[in-house]
Amino acid sequence: MSRKTEKIGRHGEYYTASILALESDTVSILPHGSHADIIFELNNTLYKCQVKTKSKKTKGHNYWKFDLRRGSHTKERYYQQGQIDIYALYAQPYGSIVFLSARHTKQVASYIIKDHEMKINDSQMSLASAIADLSTNELQPNCNSYW
Repeated sequence: MSRKTEKIGRHGEYYTASILALESDTVSILPHGSHADIIFELNNTLYKCQVKTKSKKTKGHNYWKFDLRRGSHTKERYYQQGQIDIYALYAQPYGSIVFLSARHTKQVASYIIKDHEMKINDSQMSLASAIADLSTNELQPNCNSYW
């Protein structure tokens, strides 16, 4: 991973932490190499968040494609159940974060969000939706996105 890529990724983590801090007094960025990037508390529950940052749309397409796997340097690229609770999919140019329950991503390599949906996304509402999804027993489709 290049130094520039690392900086963009770190920026995404700090930006996500700042959005989470609007909702929680407990937000911690974890050291590099941890399963999750951020741990935060809401309603007396701790959540593990993995941040995925993109600085541009997918080349030649009008959507954002986020790789939900670990970096290519790891042997096991998919996150195991319980390692993370929520993905934060951050589109840097728009300052927009789509929060996604990890319940929907078992063995899924990528997640695609239409550009229009990313532009109009309300990050705080997206967080509330992801948290609500985690507290239900049945899977709910995310109407704004597709795989």
